[in-house]
Amino acid sequence: MLSHLFQSVPTRRFRRRSEHQVVKPKPAMPAKPCRWRALHLALPLMVFLCGASPAANAVVPGTDANVVTAIDVSDSIGRYEEWLQQTGLVRALVHPDFLRAATAGPRRRIGFAVFTWSSDGKFDLLVPWTVIDSAEDAARVSQALASVTLIDRTHYGGGDMEQDGNADPAAMHDRLTDMSEAIAVASLLLASSPHATERAVMNICANGTDNFEGGTESSRDAALAQGFTINGLVLGQDAELAQYFRSSVIGGPGAFAMDISDAKDAGEFMTRKLVRDLLASAPADAPRFRIE
Repeated sequence: MLSHLFQSVPTRRFRRRSEHQVVKPKPAMPAKPCRWRALHLALPLMVFLCGASPAANAVVPGTDANVVTAIDVSDSIGRYEEWLQQTGLVRALVHPDFLRAATAGPRRRIGFAVFTWSSDGKFDLLVPWTVIDSAEDAARVSQALASVTLIDRTHYGGGDMEQDGNADPAAMHDRLTDMSEAIAVASLLLASSPHATERAVMNICANGTDNFEGGTESSRDAALAQGFTINGLVLGQDAELAQYFRSSVIGGPGAFAMDISDAKDAGEFMTRKLVRDLLASAPADAPRFRIE
């Protein structure tokens, strides 16, 4: 049922952030660039909504929550961070605790979407909006995510090169990370979801700070003004980075940031993250869960 929604994702080489580079202005772009990117991201969704069923005008079911996960695939992402994001999601989607949380509300279903992000407007929609209301649905989404190559390391080692001390300083000059655009794209996805809901949550994964001029605050504030909750997954064990997430990224009802300091098992860690995404902004009387 859901397998036709997922196409192979083109692999790219991305520019990588440098912790020591000077913040520089964004390059000149057409007016309202997010609208062009929204159109690019919306096309697979339009195909799904118009062609997935003969009853194209049927009422789309509402959900207890809509959750967008934004996976960081910038070149500073090492293999461990890549594994944590992808394998963590793949395992979490079929974890009993996630399934219980996803079906605990009055509608017994959630809306779910995933995209990857890097710098300079590079976004790929891995999972268009779909409903998860059963173990079968969750398993199909999990299998689709497992089949995707997030980062092509054939000719470039990504963040592992810097960790090994082999990064080329000349190649690092223009590596920028536009987290503000990741928040903006997640907002566009939440705003365009076909599934009516009272809770809309974005899960922003990143291993560094936004280093474009202007920062994340404007995108964050625009998302919060729409009633969205922004949660964070800090890919690192850096107290300053965690504080940056708390001050400049997350916000909204029940907002929180988690780091990978105790991530011994990717599936268990990401399950805790997704369960918190679903329940942190829920009403006080909503069911609560813990990892067994």
